[in-house]
Parts: sequence; C-alpha cells; structure tokens
Amino acid sequence: MKQQKQQSLFCFGIVFYCFILMFFNFAVIKNLHSMFLVPVTEGLGMERSAFSLLFTISGVAVAFALPVVTKMLKKYPARYVVGVCVLLVAGGFASYSLARAPWHFYIIAAIVGIGTAGCTQMVGSLLINNWFIDRKGLAMGIAFTGSGFGMAILSPVLTALLARFGWQFSYVAMGALIAIFCLPLTWMFAYRDPAERGAEPYRGRKTKQKNIEDIEDSIEDNRTETPAPGAKLGDIRTKSYFWLFLAAICIWSLVIGGVHMHIAAYLTDIGHTAGFIAFVFSFEAVCIVVAKIVLGMVCDARGTRAGILFMAGTFILAMVCLLLADAPFLALLFALCYSCGSIFTSVGMPQIVSGFFGQRDYADILSLTTIAYTIGASFGPFLSGLVFDATGSYMLIWKVYLALFVLAFAIVWMLKNYLDKRYKEEWFSV
Repeated sequence: MKQQKQQSLFCFGIVFYCFILMFFNFAVIKNLHSMFLVPVTEGLGMERSAFSLLFTISGVAVAFALPVVTKMLKKYPARYVVGVCVLLVAGGFASYSLARAPWHFYIIAAIVGIGTAGCTQMVGSLLINNWFIDRKGLAMGIAFTGSGFGMAILSPVLTALLARFGWQFSYVAMGALIAIFCLPLTWMFAYRDPAERGAEPYRGRKTKQKNIEDIEDSIEDNRTETPAPGAKLGDIRTKSYFWLFLAAICIWSLVIGGVHMHIAAYLTDIGHTAGFIAFVFSFEAVCIVVAKIVLGMVCDARGTRAGILFMAGTFILAMVCLLLADAPFLALLFALCYSCGSIFTSVGMPQIVSGFFGQRDYADILSLTTIAYTIGASFGPFLSGLVFDATGSYMLIWKVYLALFVLAFAIVWMLKNYLDKRYKEEWFSV
C-alpha cells in the first residue's frame, strides 16, 4: 500500500514538472515574446514583419527538430534530452539581448526553436500520456495551465522589466528564469516511462485489473507482443485522409499563431490604452487556466468531438469579437473566447491525436501533428505583419483568418466522422 502511494505521488510530480515547463518555457517563448515586438522594432528601427519573421524561423526549426527529438527520447534518457533542450532555450533567449540586426535574431531564433521542440508541450504530452491511464485529460489540463499562470504572473514582471531596464536586460532575465527553474526539475522528474522508476501509471479505483495490465504492457514502447489499440503510422502516413488531417491542423494553427502575436499591436492601433491592454492580457491568462482544465474534463467525460466543438465554437466567436474589438466589452469577450479556442496547441492537440488515431503509435503521430501545427503557427505571425505593412491595418487578415478557421474546423469534423465510421472497429478492437 505504501509503495503504491509513492508511485501515485510521483505521477503528480510529473504533472507539476510539466506545469513548470509550460509556465516558463511555453509562456515566455510562445505567449510573452510578442511583448518585445514594439520595444525591439522601435529601438532598432525594424519593421514589424521583419521582427515577426523570427517566429517563423523558430517554428520551422521546431518542425525540423521534432522528429529528431522524438527519436532521441526513445534512445536516451529523457532527462538528458530535455535538459539539453532547456539549455538551448534559456541560453538562446538570453542571447537575443546581443542581437543588433534582423539576421542576428533569425540565427538565435533557430537555436531557440530547436530547444523548444524538446521542452514544451510535446514532451509534456508524451510524459502524461505514459504516466496516466485514467484522468489523462484532466492531468493534461492541469499541467498545461502552466502557460496561463506563466502568462498572468510573468506578464507584469516582464512589463516592469521592459519599462525600467529595456529589452536587452529583459531577454537575459527571462532566459535566466527558464534555466534556474526548469533544469533542476528536469533532472528530478523527466522520466519517460513509469518502468524507469519501477512504478505504475496512475489509474482510478474503478479500472479493472485486466484492462490495467493490457494498457500498461502496450505503452512500454512495443516491449511486449500485444500492441496498444490504435492506428499504425506506417499504415496511415500514405493515406490521403492523414495528410488532409495534417493540412487542417496547419491551417488551424496558422490562424491561432497569426492572431496571437499581433493582439497587443492591434488593440493599440484601434485606440485602447496600455493599461486596458495589460488588463486584457491578464484576463486572457486567467481564462486560459480555467479553459484548459475545462477542456480536459470535457474530453474525459464527453469525448473528442465535444472537445473539438468547444475549441472551434469559442474561437469562431473570438474572431467575430476581434473584428469589433474597438468596444471594450467585446475586447474582453474576445479574450475569454480566444483563451478557450487557442488551447488547441497544448491540451487540444494531444486529445485529438489520441481520439483520432489511438495509442499504438501515439508519440510518432503526435510528433508529425506537432510539426504540422508548428509550421502553420510559424507563418501566421509573419503573414499578419506582412499584411499590416502593406495595408496599414489588420482588418483584412482577420477576415481571411475567420474564413480559414471555419474551413479547418469543417475538415477536422468530417474526418473524425469518416475515421470513426471506417476504421474505429479495426483500430480500437485490440
């Protein structure tokens, strides 16, 4: 009984560790880096599209690095792989302080992107998927609230640093925080499988022992002859539906990424004060925390379809509010709805991959899906900046994004129906 309690507590340590990764790495690199846009472009005389290109380069680097990181996580201890990636992110982010020309930022962005591939949501999803049988959605929801808490807590800190010490010092400070908090916890908690600790995955009391043994055997990376239920990557990667799925994910993320990095600039352009914009970001961060837990519970209780509807419905409403965000109430409603729809990258995507294709080749399929998502999210900020530089407004690109998102949602929804009808019995009958 005592041994089982210790095993369960370590499962919750995994959740805490993933929370910290999201709190610092994801919040700083993905959510808060846009706060440097105005100080850097004004300080160095850069155009917004030129600075936004670093997000594209970083994202492309993530896409290229993900397959390598996935293979390394299978071959080497996760503590070593994730530890190196944390060092690349922390050191790279601090190195932005030395950049004085666009190409300096681009080289550093590639380094940061490589590190990001191995110390944010992909690693968190893999760890929680392996360490939890029951309450997996809730565990992911709690772990990935780290980005929301990080955004809420670090946003005013970064604002104060930028105002008092400038963007160079702020880059160094954020990089130092990442290293100080993430490196020690990586050494303590970054174990890919429970077997490495002589432990068992977390399970609820109602789980039958036979099902427990089947699932535990299946997640040990093909160590037994009985595979986990789900699709084989080798069978689906040549199918048109799989590439259509990846294309839809890419479009979905293009919209999220294109909107996210330009929210502050857009709200400034349409006349909102700096104080109100800061409140919008803080409100959004709080909503993200709640939304991730809610989405995890929705997916656990109602399944993948309900999760897709939750994210897509709220994001469509968010885009409508964004077009009318000159009204303060609608700007706040945008923040609420956007927080629910934009959590696709953390809680939503792992749930969709699992719900669509099962657990058999989960890590490899999630890696490819993350690559597709990263490519779209990387080009979104640059496209938004390009349209703004050409037209002097974001209104055109917001309307294009709304249409593209509806298209992506329709494709994902129809594919889910098709796959369940055609392959559910074959993939999930194990």
